Amino acid sequence: MSVAGNEKQPDDGRSSRSRVRPPGGSYDVRMGERSSGAGSERLASRAWPVAEIAAFFALIVSYIWVWKEAFPGDRVVVLALYVALGVETHWRRGESAREIGFRLDNLGAFGRLAARWLALPVGAAAVAGVALGGAAFPPPAIWPLNILWSVAWGTAQQYGLACVFYRRLRDLLPARRATLAAGAIFALLHLPNPFMIGLTLALGVVACALYERHPNVLGLGLVHGATSFLLANTLPGWLTFDWMVGPQILDRVRHLF
Repeated sequence: MSVAGNEKQPDDGRSSRSRVRPPGGSYDVRMGERSSGAGSERLASRAWPVAEIAAFFALIVSYIWVWKEAFPGDRVVVLALYVALGVETHWRRGESAREIGFRLDNLGAFGRLAARWLALPVGAAAVAGVALGGAAFPPPAIWPLNILWSVAWGTAQQYGLACVFYRRLRDLLPARRATLAAGAIFALLHLPNPFMIGLTLALGVVACALYERHPNVLGLGLVHGATSFLLANTLPGWLTFDWMVGPQILDRVRHLF
């Protein structure tokens, strides 16, 4: 999609004009300056993204730390709120499903760039995990189901990271700062697991950088799912804290004493 004018350009995987475009009144990615307008309008244009980011973050944090499994149907409720907050932020700006990254035309370009950036470090991490004695793959018969679940769960997470946190941060900040800020928010959601904080910070930054160049949520979900499946079955539990976040880790620490 174009950032140089009102007309949309095809995303052929080569043009820099396929990058994420903030809506009107937000950060001008062409000039590196704030768009002109009345001070009250600029304030309003900043207030909404901040409020939406805060609400989305509060929903996830409160679920992880407070009301997860507190009542029957809690997963349905959090999923409904997750989707509702996302739809609201896109509806308010008139963002289409294609614009936010539910598309196939740039999936090839996305995949090639993701492979160049991630194949070596993720592969090296998996090899290191095996060397540390962490290999514990499930029976091959259930691999397809496990991978399918990993991709579905990964797509849901990447939607929140890229389409909500990152896009709203791009209303406020240039690409590089928005990428770092979104990665930091993503990492904070994995407190207090030290391994996952570091991992999600790095991978969150990479995901946003990929999304900026080729906005594709399906591609992010596929990469997330494949990476999760590989690392979850190769890295040892003592290193990853069994991938737990929130009060689960605190409960484990208390049981040790």
